[in-house]
Amino acid sequence: MRLFQRLFFDPEPPTEEQLVRGRRCLIAESAVAGVLYSIGTGNFLTGYLGQLGASVSFCAIMAMIPQAGCVLQFFSPLLFERLHQRKLSIWLLCATYRFSLSLTFLAPMALGAQDRAAEGLALVFYTIAFLAAGFVTPGLQHMTLGLAPPDARGRFFALKDIVTSCVNSGCTLVLGRLLDWQIDRGHALAGYAMIGLICLALSAMDAGLLAATRENPVAFTSHMRLIDVMIPVRDKNFRPMLLYSVLGGLAGGFATPFLVVYQMRVLGLSHTFLTTVGVVSAAAAMAGGWYWGRCADRTNWRHVIRITAAVNLSCTLGWSLLQPQWARWAAPVLLVVSAACAGGANNASVNLQYACSPPSGKTAYIGATAAMASFAACLSAALGTALQPGLEAVLGPDSIRVMFVVAGLGGFANLIANGVRLPKVR
Repeated sequence: MRLFQRLFFDPEPPTEEQLVRGRRCLIAESAVAGVLYSIGTGNFLTGYLGQLGASVSFCAIMAMIPQAGCVLQFFSPLLFERLHQRKLSIWLLCATYRFSLSLTFLAPMALGAQDRAAEGLALVFYTIAFLAAGFVTPGLQHMTLGLAPPDARGRFFALKDIVTSCVNSGCTLVLGRLLDWQIDRGHALAGYAMIGLICLALSAMDAGLLAATRENPVAFTSHMRLIDVMIPVRDKNFRPMLLYSVLGGLAGGFATPFLVVYQMRVLGLSHTFLTTVGVVSAAAAMAGGWYWGRCADRTNWRHVIRITAAVNLSCTLGWSLLQPQWARWAAPVLLVVSAACAGGANNASVNLQYACSPPSGKTAYIGATAAMASFAACLSAALGTALQPGLEAVLGPDSIRVMFVVAGLGGFANLIANGVRLPKVR
């Protein structure tokens, strides 16, 4: 009991040594969490679902669940804004997320491959995992911000991102090669069981690191009401940013859930190929984040959003043109270019939201925008997954290409109509 209180409800204010140790634990925890997220949302999960006999539309449904979980960011401030010490709530939600993700790989194997109930069991654990992930995200972000050194925030977050990216790239590359080796030997299920056990070990490691992280308690709390989450919708000055984000999510969600299954089933790309390209993409993302930040300093965030969005949407349309015979050299170009722009687009969007929102309530504005954009993306993805089986009956594998065309053209329409209405701020 005394250990529990010391870990989660220590009455003494943290010392500087404890805060430094907590930052190190948080950097390591972020790296472990990054590997788990990559395993749970990329080609590993799609390949595993294929072993269970899942259809393209079922894979797309699974792929949109992480986006659906983000909708809970609307409501999580109702819990976290009331708590002075938030670490226990954050730890419980993170543990639920990580261990449920591990069980997504392990539990269905007890029923055997090709069993429809196995797909349902995977869906249940995966949904629990990302509902917990979506709900905990604002609290974990706030805890991280509270631990960052006030005089070196930029260096802290840069170090955290670099360590996370390097660990994630190295681990997924090794795991991808090990999995392909097992598949080539005809032991695919054993390979995915190995991935599940590794996820379980990483979940335990993540729980230990997060428990060892010393929280910096929040000085001020508030009793936020449910109606307060709708303030950004009523703010006419913020509305152009909100409209652009929501319509962007609506367009992007139509095709995003199909990307990985398209890469593996239609283009025939292997785990090793995708994880190797992922290493290059991670390096491109770091370089892109630095470049677009400098670009915003010279111009403004709206300029960065318009350029990166145009490039990303061009890549979306590019996926519709790829053929299996030349995908091995064209796909890496699209992946690396998209990664180089993604970081800049995300940073530009968050910074523009921050600049457009009033001095008080910025967390509610940013959280509401993310939640509404995610909700729009989920509706669009649900429509796409409902239409795809009918299109597949007529067009075959080309049905997914139609999804990319619709998403790309819809995104360009939003960029042309609403991108010009965004404010010019640095």
